[in-house]
Amino acid sequence: MRYVLPAILFAAFAAIVVISPHVQPRRLRSRAVLVNTQLHAGYGFNVGSKASWTGVRATEWPPFHYGKHQETDGELLGSVDGYPVRVAGYECVIVGARHRYGLAAVVLPNPVDWIEVRGEAVHSSARVPDHVPDGRRTGAVPDFDRAYQVYADEPDAVSLVSGRALAGVMMTVPERFNWRALDAEVLLWKRDGWSSADTLIASVRAVLEVLDPVLLAGRLG
Repeated sequence: MRYVLPAILFAAFAAIVVISPHVQPRRLRSRAVLVNTQLHAGYGFNVGSKASWTGVRATEWPPFHYGKHQETDGELLGSVDGYPVRVAGYECVIVGARHRYGLAAVVLPNPVDWIEVRGEAVHSSARVPDHVPDGRRTGAVPDFDRAYQVYADEPDAVSLVSGRALAGVMMTVPERFNWRALDAEVLLWKRDGWSSADTLIASVRAVLEVLDPVLLAGRLG
């Protein structure tokens, strides 16, 4: 008996070590399936393809440049307020564990200057250095500057982030996330994925509201 109990404890510990890295990814995948079901039933999204994400992944900007064994899943196509939107899950292996992100890419009617807004660290592990771009900007709302980091370098984008509109919109979203507008596309990404379809759609609408003055100027031009 003196040897049985230690053997059982060791076996239990080994099982936890082997199984635990797979529990969280499976839970997040299950939640992503539920979100996709909600998007299909409530917002008219339909099945998309992996090929539609090739161009986005080729940028090698966060979150796509992290880790190994990178792949997308749950690809959907739909629209939000008339803008074409692609949705997917993205996974990669970092420091031996699988990590997940939720993605949403919006096709814009005209190009916009680069602007990046981060509401959470791109990666949760302190062992993985975060790639922080140049051009950090602060605005007129201290609470927003503490919650989000904004990066931009062109005059139009700097003007956009210098006012209170960006802070007013982004501080109302249900969950913090990251987004980047570049050329004729804006990419939203959230570590672990969104908690619901309603939250994802609210996030997309928030970004479109922020960009609306720039998009309107482009349409009028």
